Amino acid sequence: MTINTTTLKANLTTKINNTSGTTDAKEFLLLGKAVEAVSSTGIGSSNIDFGSYKITYSNNYATLSDLPNASTYHGMFAHVHAEAAGFYSHAGAWYKLVNYDTSGNLTISGNLTVNGTTTTINSTTLDVDDLNITVAKGAADAAAANGAGLTVDGASANITYTSATDTWDFNKAITGTYTSLNPVVNTANVVTSQTIDMTKPMHHFNMTGGTAFSGVSVAAGRTSMMILDTTATPHTPTWASDIKWPAATEPTWSDSRYWVVSFTCKDSTTILASAQGYTI
Repeated sequence: MTINTTTLKANLTTKINNTSGTTDAKEFLLLGKAVEAVSSTGIGSSNIDFGSYKITYSNNYATLSDLPNASTYHGMFAHVHAEAAGFYSHAGAWYKLVNYDTSGNLTISGNLTVNGTTTTINSTTLDVDDLNITVAKGAADAAAANGAGLTVDGASANITYTSATDTWDFNKAITGTYTSLNPVVNTANVVTSQTIDMTKPMHHFNMTGGTAFSGVSVAAGRTSMMILDTTATPHTPTWASDIKWPAATEPTWSDSRYWVVSFTCKDSTTILASAQGYTI
């Protein structure tokens, strides 16, 4: 029921004016006090300050369809029993408030956007239905995504994307059984000088002129293979002093056009090399 205080005051005043002279004086007093009380509260016509006192009432609606017009009651809060949730009205619509259940669990049926610097998830298990997780979202190019990856706290273990080489870099050894593993082959036409990156497993170099080869990223245990095409000319390769051959003797490069060369790092300064020539 809605009480129109303006109408109430008018009706009380009319009652007083129409009361006969025989009416009990007590009735006049009560009517006058009623008009005074309604006028002083300002209910329906101005803001009311209750100070530190509380208002207790049940703002409960059975279903969503029972809620009043959201535009008329902009800013209203209400409980909808059938939804077991609270709602508030804004911009002509009712919005559901986020609710915890009795166990402290929270379910969000729509999308969730978190704007901030750090998002911390203190969970023992993280399950993701999506088949793909995107990091460096919005990166304009590879350089902007440089350093993206995965880090295992406590172990100093990480998988990191490096834009300069356009590679995934692991700082820990990988063990296990590998199937359908096809290493990237570093292919290039070379002349004058060429480095052999010992972090890359395969190289395929076509010599277009005399070329001096040297090793980089040398570390104990690293291995790399090279297919070397000296071309029909043929061109003769030369090798840095840190690359050592069996019996300190290089192959006779003019004996074959195609060579399979293997490199193994003895330590951080020496590469052990061997080669097998093929004529096809």
